Amino acid sequence: MKYLLSITFICFSYIRFATSSFCYWNTACSYRYFSSVTPYSAVRGDIRDSVINIKECEPVSIWGLFRHGRTHPAAKRAGKMKEAISIRDLVVSSYEKGRCSLCAQDIDNLRDWPVNYDLFEKTNALQDEGYQDMFGIGYRLKTVFPQFLDKLEHESYLFKPSDHHWSKESAEAFVKGLGSQNLVIDNQKILNGPDFIFNDGIDSSQKEDESIDEANEYTISSEFLAANDRIQRRLGIDYSLTDDNITALYDLCRYSWSGLHNKASPWCALFTTEDLKVLEYIEDLVHYYKNGYGRKNASQFGHKPLQDLLQKFQRAKEGKGNIITAYFILAETLEATFTALGWFKDSQPLTAVQKGRDRFWRTSKFSAFSSNLFMVLNRCTNKDVTDYHVMFYMNEEPLRSVCEGGICSWGEFERILSPFLNSTQRYSD
Repeated sequence: MKYLLSITFICFSYIRFATSSFCYWNTACSYRYFSSVTPYSAVRGDIRDSVINIKECEPVSIWGLFRHGRTHPAAKRAGKMKEAISIRDLVVSSYEKGRCSLCAQDIDNLRDWPVNYDLFEKTNALQDEGYQDMFGIGYRLKTVFPQFLDKLEHESYLFKPSDHHWSKESAEAFVKGLGSQNLVIDNQKILNGPDFIFNDGIDSSQKEDESIDEANEYTISSEFLAANDRIQRRLGIDYSLTDDNITALYDLCRYSWSGLHNKASPWCALFTTEDLKVLEYIEDLVHYYKNGYGRKNASQFGHKPLQDLLQKFQRAKEGKGNIITAYFILAETLEATFTALGWFKDSQPLTAVQKGRDRFWRTSKFSAFSSNLFMVLNRCTNKDVTDYHVMFYMNEEPLRSVCEGGICSWGEFERILSPFLNSTQRYSD
């Protein structure tokens, strides 16, 4: 199934060599894949265009995992980003002395960039872009299934966010996008026993450094050191950039990119496309060894949502299930679920010395802000014979190779999900 999950980026940046580098401001297609900070607009489809319709079939139930919308960075990250803003003056000064290889317009854009203090002070807050993205997903689903999702009764749906204010606000935006009145979001936290919504897939007792060892190894690799050297020479500043400085500048680039208005951040001009790919890979390594195939038993943390999916659809077949079930989660749960399914798995593990340009594990693709995985159960009737089919969608595009043509028979669906039905999820390695 790996060929299904390969990632193709159709937009390429053409490097124009002038004195020594390219001009970012007028690059035909700026690189905008920033691991889990990637804007949803960079990866999403449109369910209105891509929905699979089968003759003589009607939707019975929708089940989905929805990562929260775009947020401001966490406090620790935000603090380092705020400190790194002072490097801007060094870059401008370097350009004026003829040492910096950025283009004049890139320098103007960087100099004129207005400091958005909300970025540093309203940490983890849902941005307007994140709200609009989540609203849009709900709106488009309602547009595709207008009668099915109209006038939902209280016992016919479940909207459940994780216990984080940005997830709750994302759920509110999604529900508002559905356009139905008086829908209730279930904000009650389950206190007895593990629950995938609130554990968000990963045991909080895991030490942070256990998930970044390989990433740290990559920072001393020849590939990363070459990128570090390119950045230093490109900026032409006397100050020697540390790894923390480069990470903070990268965060300024990706957190101040506007996906809503498709407006690139002037901070991204500090990097070449190859530099951005190197920094993206560091993030992929962190996620791979925290939530993915690089962590022993990581797939166990994705069993619970898949178990819930199968049970919800089994009940829907019996006429007792929800019309729609939507969970609003963190990236950890989404990545652990993909790992449990065996998706985005490379033939060789990701390591500090083995970065495949065509790797399947690309968090920019499947773990961007507002990324989602949802399934639609359809009941089909032909000559008084009733059957059921399930369609898989990721980021509003059909996963056509999960089953032929993107349409899974009930038997195929059960074969995919049945291994998770009686699994025991353990929250330790």
